[in-house]
Amino acid sequence: MSGEAVCHRAPWLITGAPGESAPTADGAVVVAEGRIVALGPFARCRELAATVTDHAGAVLTPALVNAHTHLELSALAELGQGEAATGDMPSWIAALLARRAAFAAAGAAIETARRQALASLVDSGCGLIGDIGNDPAGAALAAAATGAEIQFFLELLALTAASEAQALERLAALAPTMVAAPHAPYSVTPRLLTALKERCRRLGQIYSVHLAESRDEVQLLADGSGGFPAFLRARQVWDGSFRPPAASPVAYLDRLGVLDARSLCVHCVQVDGADIATLARNGAKVCLCPGSNRQMGVGRAPVADMLAAGLLPALGTDSLASNPQLNVWQEMRILREELPELAPGLVFAMATRGGAEALGRGTTHGQLGVGRPARLLAVTAQGVRGHEVFEFLTTVGTAATVQRLG
Repeated sequence: MSGEAVCHRAPWLITGAPGESAPTADGAVVVAEGRIVALGPFARCRELAATVTDHAGAVLTPALVNAHTHLELSALAELGQGEAATGDMPSWIAALLARRAAFAAAGAAIETARRQALASLVDSGCGLIGDIGNDPAGAALAAAATGAEIQFFLELLALTAASEAQALERLAALAPTMVAAPHAPYSVTPRLLTALKERCRRLGQIYSVHLAESRDEVQLLADGSGGFPAFLRARQVWDGSFRPPAASPVAYLDRLGVLDARSLCVHCVQVDGADIATLARNGAKVCLCPGSNRQMGVGRAPVADMLAAGLLPALGTDSLASNPQLNVWQEMRILREELPELAPGLVFAMATRGGAEALGRGTTHGQLGVGRPARLLAVTAQGVRGHEVFEFLTTVGTAATVQRLG
């Protein structure tokens, strides 16, 4: 083994591999040229590297994955502070759009806020981030990011015949490297929903969509009721051409044929057993945003039912406009607070392997393994015993102290 290899040693090691039920005591990860060449008990790894770096009182883990955020909304953080909202999604969107317009008119430092939010995610241990935005400049941020990889999704909206034509024209002009995604079933026409999926399939890309987040969305698709029709008319983005499909959001997308193993359905709060079965049957991925859902007052996703159906949800923060902070450790903590019966090892898997698989990066992110890129953390866990490790990692929240090792 080359003298350039470094052996990282810690009291506990978590690889993130499926089925891992307990950490490895006195664990180690050997890294050479940015890749993992060995891992397991230190006694088995110590001779494979000339240099040993001890991380006393720490747990070695895979880097976290934030599978859904909106970095370009970071300047609107004041909307995500204070008391929780009432679940009135149309009113919140109206406030968001008004505040965003004011920022743009004033020439506020939107880019600075976006980069600060990204830095906070990287500093907290995120190695992969799914970022959704309306501004293609977000892709440039992804290319310039250091310390993490960003999958940028350019979000398209269109619910009138005229806006649909414009969106389809824009879609045809996009470079193949740009991943385009629909916003949600209540803001995108059926034709655009399917056109975006066809493009994703052709280019081998992930299809990310907000789905079943609020009761207003469910009501609009069921029978045209709820708060969205008046909101959409007030914004002059409703021309009467959209016809409610008389179906749940999940059933609607299933009917359109856009659900498969490379579909990422974000939020999925307002789903029932039939919806979950549909997601599982199609192999669709789910991303939960517990902190945003709590702040928005839209409810809680039926996580236990999803796990029972064989789904491993990812975790996301959504934006600072709907969440007091962008911190995946805090998302795990909120999930444990709301559902203490969840196995902590599964919750940690959501924040790592679940997110990597949801973003189509399951072979490079979310777990540690020989030959994989060395995307690992040393998480301070002084005095934590082996049977407490997963409990600690999923409840430490914003107090987590991490060192990036790859």
